[in-house]
Amino acid sequence: MDPYTTDHEKSSKPQGFHALMRYLRVVNRHKMILVGLVAAAVFFAIVRHKRTPKRYESSAKILVQAAHSDKTDRSQTQGLLASYKQLLQSDTVLIQTVEQLPERPMELAGVKDRSAWPLVLRQMLTVTYEPTEHVLEMRCLSGTPEGALYVIQSLMAASSKYMEDYQQNLSLTLMKQLESKQMDIEATLVDKERHLLDERRKCGDIAIGEASDQSHPIVQRVSQLNTDLISVRSRRLELESMLINARKLVTEGADLTASLNKLEEIVGPKALSQIPGTGGADVEMLDELTTELSVMEGEFAALRRHFGLGHSEIVRRQSLIEGQKKRIVAIQSAMDSHVRSGFSDPRVGHWLINTLTTELASTEQYEATLQRDYNDAESSAVQLSDKLAFISFASREVELLREQHSTLSNRLSSLKIEQGGGAFRVAPLSDPLLSQFAVYPILSKSMSMFCFAAIVLGLAIIYVIDLLDDTLRSPEEVRDELGLPVLGVIRKIPDDEIDQSMIYVHAFPQTPHAECFRTLKTSLTMAPGDTKCIAITSSEASEGKTTTVVNLAASYAQTGKRTLLIDADMRRPGLSRLLEVRGHGGLSEILRGDADIPGMCKERTVSTEVPLLDVLPCGPRILNAGMLLSMPTLADILDWAVAEYDQVIVDCPPTLPVSDAAVVGRFVDGILFLMNPDKTHRRSVARAVDQLKSMELKIVGIVANTSMSDENKGYGYQYGYGYASDYSYGHDDDELESDDDRLVTTSGSTGIRKAA
Repeated sequence: MDPYTTDHEKSSKPQGFHALMRYLRVVNRHKMILVGLVAAAVFFAIVRHKRTPKRYESSAKILVQAAHSDKTDRSQTQGLLASYKQLLQSDTVLIQTVEQLPERPMELAGVKDRSAWPLVLRQMLTVTYEPTEHVLEMRCLSGTPEGALYVIQSLMAASSKYMEDYQQNLSLTLMKQLESKQMDIEATLVDKERHLLDERRKCGDIAIGEASDQSHPIVQRVSQLNTDLISVRSRRLELESMLINARKLVTEGADLTASLNKLEEIVGPKALSQIPGTGGADVEMLDELTTELSVMEGEFAALRRHFGLGHSEIVRRQSLIEGQKKRIVAIQSAMDSHVRSGFSDPRVGHWLINTLTTELASTEQYEATLQRDYNDAESSAVQLSDKLAFISFASREVELLREQHSTLSNRLSSLKIEQGGGAFRVAPLSDPLLSQFAVYPILSKSMSMFCFAAIVLGLAIIYVIDLLDDTLRSPEEVRDELGLPVLGVIRKIPDDEIDQSMIYVHAFPQTPHAECFRTLKTSLTMAPGDTKCIAITSSEASEGKTTTVVNLAASYAQTGKRTLLIDADMRRPGLSRLLEVRGHGGLSEILRGDADIPGMCKERTVSTEVPLLDVLPCGPRILNAGMLLSMPTLADILDWAVAEYDQVIVDCPPTLPVSDAAVVGRFVDGILFLMNPDKTHRRSVARAVDQLKSMELKIVGIVANTSMSDENKGYGYQYGYGYASDYSYGHDDDELESDDDRLVTTSGSTGIRKAA
């Protein structure tokens, strides 16, 4: 996270709160503006209330719901209420409302044109609705209570009658439309059913339909022919395979038993009786015995129903049946043993090939016949499918027409039962009442509105006044604006005492004006933190900073403290000129020298007329004063001063024109900021203090000059300090000293005396 952003966010709230509190103090100072505007607002509100015509209100609520729906969504309900609102505001209903009024309100008293009635009523009426509650509310404002009441009552009656007539006519019209549509559908339904019956007859089976479980005979024939054709093809393929195998066996002279058995499975057991060299009589006898066995079992079953198992006839019959079965088994065993013995006679082979060839030819002919029959049946089935599809479509169409006919019949029955009913129901929830009090204008509301506007206007005027007034008028305002304690207030020194001494507190120690400097000294002594070495600066020139420094230092010396004054203003050395110590060397030489610093400092320190008060002049003027003060030598000089003296005070140039005060502030215990509330621009002071705070320099407090005469303002500019900008060299060393060198800051003014 950006540390600058973090610090900015942390300081934004305190700065905003500080600005708000300052603005509130400004408002408090100009509170009479707000009081006057609010009083005027109350007066105008009362006058307006007296002159504005009174308006009375009457209202009613009605419930609007769909007649055939218990539950509707919000959009449907909102649409229904919006439609009813449009109905209430329609020209037809409003004209009927006016016609039904027992007494016209004053708004309609002179209106004779019927077309103008709806326009007047719309200006009087307000219709709102709440979709979640299905409630619609009507309000009417009129100059008389009776007028508002009559309008609401007539409007409810006119809208109810209109809806009753409209809904009844709508029901009758709808019923006629439904009857006509029912007749059309009924005629169409009869034609479709007749056509469907004809198509079913053409298909040959009128019972065929979607709900029938049986298929059409043609479809059944196609299915049967397809099954037979598949069976015949399988038999043909099997005979072809057997014929090829038989020819191979005959050529090789192999056993033909397997082929004969396979032939028996296909052709039947009678085929074996025709094999050359085998007894065909055995087969015929086997058939006769099998037939007789079937007859005997039938007779036995008939006797079994009449006699029990122990009856003689039943026993005899069982014996005969068992004997018959044994003879059949014996003949079959004989035939099987003959077949198992194998057939390898060429005559049997030729007979087998001829038999298979004959059977194959018969099968192929039968297959061709089935194929022709299947193709004919399939063509008929395709034609039938198209007819059945048409019949299915026609059936669905007929069914749809029947449903429509049934629906229309139900709706007609409902309309006949509820004839005269509407699509929605309307029920009154509250009746209109005669208003006893006017709803407009309301004095409290008018006063609140006017007072609010007056307060806003007053705050805006105070804000503009504050923007135009860029001065700090009092120590309290200084403290609140800068957030720093005011340690002292310097009063104005009388003009007849200014020229009698260079150090005022030394010449007039018992005056109240000298006490201002001693009070400032006491405040510095009791300030939190160490103040043994302090620097004094201001935002701009001509604020009496140099004289304040001299008298403050003299106050320290008068209490028995060894005090050293250091003139660090090497651009315009007002302190050195005031005390007339310009020719003794000073700070600039020490900073540029490379000799012993304590020795150089002692050599250039000058005593004053005040005991225990010494001065270290600025020395010869240099061009690179800021760069020279930035050197570490300054810290060594201040260390020597703190070690030798009880109190060290450094006179620094103003803060806004140059940065020397900020450079010196890094090496001292704190900075004392001097300003004049009447002269100094508020924004300049705030910018200077913020500049020092941004460098994390400790500002001990503020010294306020409570006044300064216009006559003395010009001396600051002659001295060379410009407002918040240019800080340049204005005079040579041999010119007269600037009047600011003799500036004495009192309660906001400056005193001047000539240098000796």
